[in-house]
Amino acid sequence: MKLQKKRNWSYVNKWYIIIPLLFLTIFFFIPLIKLFHLSIYDSNNLTFSSYLRFFESMFYIKVMGKTIWFGILSTIICIIMGYPIAYKIARMEGSLKTLAMATVIFPLWVSIIVRLFGWIIILDKISLTGEFWGVMIGLVHVGLPFMIHTLIGPLENLDRSLEDASYIFGATFFKTFFKVTLPLTLPGIISGAMLVFPLNTAAFIVPVLLGNGRVQVLTTLIYEQTVNLYDWSFAAVMSIILLITTLLIILILNTLSKKSQDSNIT
Repeated sequence: MKLQKKRNWSYVNKWYIIIPLLFLTIFFFIPLIKLFHLSIYDSNNLTFSSYLRFFESMFYIKVMGKTIWFGILSTIICIIMGYPIAYKIARMEGSLKTLAMATVIFPLWVSIIVRLFGWIIILDKISLTGEFWGVMIGLVHVGLPFMIHTLIGPLENLDRSLEDASYIFGATFFKTFFKVTLPLTLPGIISGAMLVFPLNTAAFIVPVLLGNGRVQVLTTLIYEQTVNLYDWSFAAVMSIILLITTLLIILILNTLSKKSQDSNIT
């Protein structure tokens, strides 16, 4: 009887893995393979001309650099703004903490388009619509709730006795923060960056609405190539390049996260 139960659970556990893998294969891996095929084949002929066209043009390289810069800078701002908020929420208790967390989640209940139209009205009054910082504000607005909620967990799990010990030995709040709190929660910061960076790098609606066509990023160029110019091959090339670049940066962040965890253990 026990052996039968064990086999049944084993069978169920297999399906827990098989079903998500089937979903990812059908809706992610197969379209990704098709996208890569589209980028290197032109009329069923193998060619890398679209890749050469991208890297030979300084315009596209600059747009790619601007796209990555948008993602990096907005992520850094989200960390700087989100960490104090997450720190405060993690130290709260009871209904006040629940209310604070709900306040952070509340913007996600409203459509991103509605929220961005609100920013258009605000930024138009201060003449920032269509400028670099107008788009940056929109990206930070989108990524900040995700950063805050990613940081709350590591800050809650932080052993408060370590901070208390630092205070007992005469360390100030800032010295305790930079010597104890920040290093121990660095993996959480990197995890938040790994979530917000690809989200903001792949943003499309933010530069479209807040940029008014004057701020070009790879996502807007991909849209232009597919909808207006019907150059699907070149659009696939830009999509693959954006995907690979983002994955490389995420791998670097993941390596830094593992190193910081190892250093905290030792």
